Amino acid sequence: MNARKFDLAMTGEIVAETDISVSPPDHSEKDGRATVMTLPQKHVWRDGQIVSTVYLPASSVRGALRNGAARALAAAKAARKDYMTTDDFLLVAKGGVKDRKGTGGDERTVDYAAIAERRRKQPIVSLFGAMAEKIAGRWQIGDAVPAGPVRPNRKGRGVRSHPFQRQPELAGFMDPDEYGLFLERDAKRVEANIAEDEAEEIDRKVRRERRAPEPDTEDIARLEAESKELKAKAETLREEAGGVVNIQQPLGGWQAIPEGVRMTHRMRLCGVTGDELAWAFFALRLLAREGRLGAHESRGEGYFSAEYALRLAVDGGDFAPAGKLRIADFDVRLEGANSEIEAALERSGSVLDETDGNPE
Repeated sequence: MNARKFDLAMTGEIVAETDISVSPPDHSEKDGRATVMTLPQKHVWRDGQIVSTVYLPASSVRGALRNGAARALAAAKAARKDYMTTDDFLLVAKGGVKDRKGTGGDERTVDYAAIAERRRKQPIVSLFGAMAEKIAGRWQIGDAVPAGPVRPNRKGRGVRSHPFQRQPELAGFMDPDEYGLFLERDAKRVEANIAEDEAEEIDRKVRRERRAPEPDTEDIARLEAESKELKAKAETLREEAGGVVNIQQPLGGWQAIPEGVRMTHRMRLCGVTGDELAWAFFALRLLAREGRLGAHESRGEGYFSAEYALRLAVDGGDFAPAGKLRIADFDVRLEGANSEIEAALERSGSVLDETDGNPE
């Protein structure tokens, strides 16, 4: 085993080649009648002031890197009929599952020899950490933050259209009189939806006004009358259109970082061994091969490219420029890299053959 230790600093940017979405569990807002998943936000220093911005969480990058490497390891072991247990895979891919502390257990106890052996036998765990076994990850991964102001795309919000809107040529196959009646009813459905949305917005204003220290009773009465009138209008229009059930369905949705946005990004490998450095490049190659970050894979979202300036320090020495790394076109490429980095990338193609990958 190579006894030298490496620190690799990666500073650069991620570019959204398509919209990029994430699905954090605790970020949502009400938009009309639909709940919309929103992007997380953070405060950053920009142009001399603190501003709020959406961003791509570090967990999205970390998860893509770790899960891709874990799946590849599991597949390689299965091909050798050396199957991973569920617990083994959870340790590699997620850091394990931490049970409740047993009676008399002491959370302060740390088995340093066991941790060192775990790191040696399973570089993925060493790189990303394992909560269940008190192993800190050696790969620091930051948030990807837009370089300038961003207005997120709203995805999926609106009304599901009927076939004649998506394919107007279908009208040519319909009875003209019947199709004309359909269009009249369809317009009433849309108008009913709009009236109902307006009524719900007025109802929200009424609720806010009622919570005021000194509610304006006259204004509340006026708003309630407007809401009642709009709801009656919506009901009448729906009856004229043929009932409440209609072919236009209001949809929720989600926010996305728009295509073309450039996001600053930093990563750092801290005190890694030669084995771990090669496994890090293995994970980067798999991420490039997938070419995606974030959610909504079925919609073709999440494609990205990236470029990083590399600086390398060996055995605690000074950092020195070590070339550039590019992720594009489903591949990882180096430009002007030093011999240590070139060797790690080349070796990354054979790491699955060098170890049994057994986390035990």
